[in-house]
Amino acid sequence: MDKLIDISNRAVADYGFRQAVLYGATDIANKWSLSKDEAALLSGTVLTELRALPVPVQPADVSTEQARLAEIIKGLF
Repeated sequence: MDKLIDISNRAVADYGFRQAVLYGATDIANKWSLSKDEAALLSGTVLTELRALPVPVQPADVSTEQARLAEIIKGLF
């Protein structure tokens, strides 16, 4: 769970990293050594939430969006 939160936090704050996650979730899962369940959540719910974010997330909104995604991820476990 913590790795997924770290990935989503970075993806919210860094649009380039978000693109890497959106188009290379399998590679990100391998690089971050995610479990099968974590990789499935990354490819499903987390990607859906990341796609819905504005481009880019405004600096004032980064911490709010990071907290929102962290709560969603925690709710999945």
